[in-house]
Amino acid sequence: MTKRKLSRRSRLALGALSLSGLAIVYILQQVNYFHFLFPLETSTNITFIFNRTFRLLVNDLLCVILIFVLFDEKKYVKMAYLVLTIELVVILPLYFLIKLKMEGDAEISSPLLSQIHRLIVNPMLMFVLIAGFYYQRFLSAKNQ
Repeated sequence: MTKRKLSRRSRLALGALSLSGLAIVYILQQVNYFHFLFPLETSTNITFIFNRTFRLLVNDLLCVILIFVLFDEKKYVKMAYLVLTIELVVILPLYFLIKLKMEGDAEISSPLLSQIHRLIVNPMLMFVLIAGFYYQRFLSAKNQ
């Protein structure tokens, strides 16, 4: 079974789609996705949790596409999905627990939570992962 590679044109299109999507999510960061998708009256905590989870998922899935485009290897995509899973199962619930207990659903976070907040609303771990993959694949090979 041979492995099919994406054409250069397809990779450029997917990369442009991913970067454009990340820019759009950033520009629309103040949008209340919950009320846009579900015009229901709910508690502010549910809205807060939905919006942060939705933004994390969209950002990280766009980054997974970007990792696929940049490196075109299954092992890198698997690692990206592992990081996404850790974010969803560990970091996000801990953030919600601490944030909603200490501060409520306020947009501004305390200095303690602001760094975790950045991990949630921005795809920082994925960008660090991309930098690590780049180093592993291109720079460490030159040093050997």
